Amino acid sequence: MIAPDVIEISVSRPPGFDFDAGQHVQLGVLALDGRDPHGRSRVFSITSSPNDRDILAVAFRRSPSAYKRTLAGLAFGSTVRLSGPYGHVTLTRKSDRPRVLVAFGVGITPHVSMIRFASEEALDVPIAVLHVANHERRVAYADELTRCAAENPAIRLLARSSSLALADLERARDEHPHAIWYLSGPPTRVGSAVADLRGLGVPERDIFTEEFIGY
Repeated sequence: MIAPDVIEISVSRPPGFDFDAGQHVQLGVLALDGRDPHGRSRVFSITSSPNDRDILAVAFRRSPSAYKRTLAGLAFGSTVRLSGPYGHVTLTRKSDRPRVLVAFGVGITPHVSMIRFASEEALDVPIAVLHVANHERRVAYADELTRCAAENPAIRLLARSSSLALADLERARDEHPHAIWYLSGPPTRVGSAVADLRGLGVPERDIFTEEFIGY
């Protein structure tokens, strides 16, 4: 439990399984503890760094689904099915365009691998992280994100406890006019932020989203 309602799961990293920071995998269980209309697998962002050769980590918000209940209850050493990696919004040693990572709540998970990798590699590509979460509770990865930003001056972390102001988006746009924007979290909040970015003149081709619907 990395936050009151967020679980992180680690699985052994198969030999030869290579991925870039920002990619995701499909993780399946062999049998369900109950019925689940969405089946025995889900797609999750990888939160561990590509530099970690031993494990792949994913994180998700708890829900009553049979799948998540089964996955969270697996005993150490259980077998899971893994496929991937997928996704092209990534950060590598060759990346040169700034990134603006906008996360609402547990939507921070797609960005964690990139932030960890940028810190470990001391990448100089600018990364602005705009994270909106309820700070009355323990927030997933908050301490680690703060540490990564302290270790790498190219990473700038802005945390908000309730909402993201238009001025925050405008400031990030002005500081990084040629950035790739990656927004993740609940559909309504992501959609609202995307509308704001369009109003600010951010090109559609530079905006990527991942919507968390919670199943």
